[in-house]
Amino acid sequence: MKCDSFIRISLIIIVVLLALNIILPILSNPSTSYAAKNIEYKVINSEKVSRDKENFEKLFNEYGKEGWEFVAFDMAWGFYIFKR
Repeated sequence: MKCDSFIRISLIIIVVLLALNIILPILSNPSTSYAAKNIEYKVINSEKVSRDKENFEKLFNEYGKEGWEFVAFDMAWGFYIFKR
């Protein structure tokens, strides 16, 4: 009689744990990984950028308002790289 109760309780615990193992991942909201986000890049040739300080600032401010963030300047190719 005691053995039957132990087996019955053990089976109930196993079934509940299995059900939780299946249900909890479905109910939880997994965070989006950084790689899964949509990232855009904009590459601008330095020859097309005015060397005048005011125009340079104006261009960077315009891109900033559009959500672009300056990432790097590639000296080998002469490219300004932005991302959003």
